[in-house]
Amino acid sequence: MTESSPPGVAFVAHCLLNQNSKTDGGARCPGIYSPLVEVLRERGWRIEQMPCPEHGFLGLHRFWLVKEQADTLAFRRHCRRQAVVVAGAIAAHVERGSEVVVIGLEGSPSMGVRITSSNADWGGRPDAGDSYKLVPGRGIFSEELEAELIERGLGDVRTTGIEHQLPGHDVAVERGQLTAFLESASGR
Repeated sequence: MTESSPPGVAFVAHCLLNQNSKTDGGARCPGIYSPLVEVLRERGWRIEQMPCPEHGFLGLHRFWLVKEQADTLAFRRHCRRQAVVVAGAIAAHVERGSEVVVIGLEGSPSMGVRITSSNADWGGRPDAGDSYKLVPGRGIFSEELEAELIERGLGDVRTTGIEHQLPGHDVAVERGQLTAFLESASGR
């Protein structure tokens, strides 16, 4: 990004900017996940909040779920409708010449980028034992957004995921990874 080009725009998973939208007991910090916002602000990135597919579909008082439980035709259609809106906003920023990135939430059944949750027989909370599994793969919304971006010729929009809810999370390491990701995305 040069001095005359529009600022970079980060499309961020809803719950990273509003932990209150997570399932009961799912918030890892009050309000926003500030390490993410700090890194974005320090580097001059504009922040766009993506919708929370789970909150919009199941409401605030929903149960914890894994990808297989959410992977229904109705939820996929819901995610696709939201992905169409987000992809339209991304397209508008790309057309303006802005660098755009998408930041999801690792471990999420809908917003995971590289890691999602799994176990079709599971229901409850992730601390209910080893039946809650984290596995490689995208969440449902991330899959639908990727498909929509590809259909629009925007398959090169870069994505990453924040790991703050995963076991062994290290804020300093994640800040470094996010900084490197943003710098490589913007060519700075």
